[in-house]
Amino acid sequence: MVEGKRADLKVGGMMCAACTSAVEKALLNLDGVSRVQVNLGSESAAVEYDPRKLKLVDIEGVIRDLGYEVIDQQAILKIGGMACAMCVGAIEAALSNLDGVVEARVNLAAEKAYVTYNPSMVGLQEMKKAIIDSGYQFLGVAGEETEEAAKREQELREKDLSEKKQRIIIGFAASILLMAMMHLPLHQIIPPWIFTALPNPMNLIMLVVSLPVFAYVSYPIFKAALRALSNRTLDMDVMYGMGIGVAYVSSILGTFNIVLTPDFMFYETAVMLATFLTLGRYLEANAKGRTSEAIRNLVGLQPRKATILRGGRQIEVTAEEVMVDDLVLVRPGEKGSSRRPGGGGRKLRG
Repeated sequence: MVEGKRADLKVGGMMCAACTSAVEKALLNLDGVSRVQVNLGSESAAVEYDPRKLKLVDIEGVIRDLGYEVIDQQAILKIGGMACAMCVGAIEAALSNLDGVVEARVNLAAEKAYVTYNPSMVGLQEMKKAIIDSGYQFLGVAGEETEEAAKREQELREKDLSEKKQRIIIGFAASILLMAMMHLPLHQIIPPWIFTALPNPMNLIMLVVSLPVFAYVSYPIFKAALRALSNRTLDMDVMYGMGIGVAYVSSILGTFNIVLTPDFMFYETAVMLATFLTLGRYLEANAKGRTSEAIRNLVGLQPRKATILRGGRQIEVTAEEVMVDDLVLVRPGEKGSSRRPGGGGRKLRG
């Protein structure tokens, strides 16, 4: 049995008892709504409904159709670990499935999620958990960046880039070694009886050399593929995982003459493909990190205070307090609240 939900909505625009009556009547006509209580004084509506039949967005849509406004909160969440449109869909679905989330939009390029939600039903902790459970990183709330949060975000990016770089170096080194081993004259080094007693020694050596490297380099790819499958999405990580996985498994089968022959040897190919995929992810993450750093630097150049002229007096206010038609005094070399004493200035219309 599904438990009924209660939504406490902040409704704006109601003027009299007729307004409250209209809202109550419209909501009670919805299939799934069991109880409605509208309070004109507090401008609120308490709605009890069956989540199997209705969503919060449906309830708010009815109120807006009547000409009233539902006041929700908005949050911009910073997310890490996204790689393609499938990741966007997975995060949007995870956030939209939370009770109290009205709308969730994710921007892949900006690595941000724009969420409209009812704070009485869901909070940032639930959103954070939904993002992490989906396999992505929650990097905080945009607009609330502190020096500590920015430092933590930078450390996470540097750690991720360092791990990718290490996998790339090991992967390419192992690929070169595996390709060189294919040209070794093992029949002159290994006694002939070993060739008859065991499968092809070269294939066994390549298996032993490549197995730990392949597991290390391809681990993030398979992890991302499993995450996508758990979210019931087929993204590029699933295809990458299938490609390198089939190449490596077929090599093992060929090594031991199971279904396939020893001609199916792709150990070096599987390792090199996984390495090239990791290289692509490294370049992408590095580019995003530089873009984010450039944006933070640009935001840091924004003046936090301004000097305006009101009633013949110079008044220093915050940038948000500057009104239309205010006269803003800008001195040469001024940035933020610092300025050169005794310098001339220009008057600009705000």
